Amino acid sequence: MTTLMSSRPTRRSGATAATPAPSGTVRGCLRLTLRDGVPQLYLLDPNDFATTTSTEVAYDVRVQTAYLLSLQGHRPDWLAQHLDLPTAAARTIAEHAELSGPAGPGVMPPRS
Repeated sequence: MTTLMSSRPTRRSGATAATPAPSGTVRGCLRLTLRDGVPQLYLLDPNDFATTTSTEVAYDVRVQTAYLLSLQGHRPDWLAQHLDLPTAAARTIAEHAELSGPAGPGVMPPRS
């Protein structure tokens, strides 16, 4: 069975900044401005229960997909083009993925 998900974000409330969430805030979220021009806190992993219960967090399948593909090494410009994301948002997602490492949000890669 195939389930199709809408590319429209599920909004719970507005956010005020277009910059990445500070490391001390909700784990697995980024503040981004997508094509609608409204800054919003977006969830990177829908399985992160702590953030899905927050009323300030939206989910957009394109944001999660960009994050997962960034972890696999895809370039921000490629992500922006193929996922219809603003280049600035794709870069922010890729930078966060690079800092997070392959284990996902909130987990830093081991240091050598």
